[in-house]
Amino acid sequence: MFEHVRADLGGIPANRLTDLQGLAGLLLAAANAAGLNPATPPVVQLGPHGVSAALVCHGGHVALHGLPEVGLCFADVTGMSGALPQRGLDVIIKRLGAREVRTDVRRRGPVTQAIHPEGL
Repeated sequence: MFEHVRADLGGIPANRLTDLQGLAGLLLAAANAAGLNPATPPVVQLGPHGVSAALVCHGGHVALHGLPEVGLCFADVTGMSGALPQRGLDVIIKRLGAREVRTDVRRRGPVTQAIHPEGL
């Protein structure tokens, strides 16, 4: 089983989403808080369509996609049973200084056959 925590974050100061070293450190701090062990170094890229940052972990990941010019960021923390992704997300929210937060938490596990209504 996996726990998958996602959040839309708003009201973030632009400089926090353009500090590439700061974002790399943020990924590591969030992974640590969630109980995830990094499998690779963080990857952070700033391009014409915003910033993307990812940390692949053993049994999970931490990822961010942001638009610094409008103060928006999408955060995603996933971990296998025993991890605490919400704690990782809490670190992200606090360090980015998000003033608006909308979250979605899901438990993910074995895929079962979909049931489709007749006629679809």
